[in-house]
Amino acid sequence: MASSFKNKTAIIGTANTDQTLYTATGVTSAVIHGLFAANTHASSNVSVTLKLIDNSNSSAETKILNAVPIPPNTTFSMDKPINLETSDSLTVQASTTDCEITASILELS
Repeated sequence: MASSFKNKTAIIGTANTDQTLYTATGVTSAVIHGLFAANTHASSNVSVTLKLIDNSNSSAETKILNAVPIPPNTTFSMDKPINLETSDSLTVQASTTDCEITASILELS
């Protein structure tokens, strides 16, 4: 079984709109082993929502983070793994465009 590490990033372009961060395409599975959300605004909170889209369950959406507030000039770190099967994906949404998301991923094929 081959494995490779990847980083995927999303800079929020439109507030309060789902944006695909990562889709496990062309791999057997993937493990998100680190996720970072940076609030780049100097004085306002940003709220972040992260959803898992489960392709094996009729594309059911499950919220992993729900409107989690991140203080100004701060980074939120999620260090618990999220396991994805083929074609599962993660979407992110933020309350402002002052947010950058990075996922550290181990792809398995």
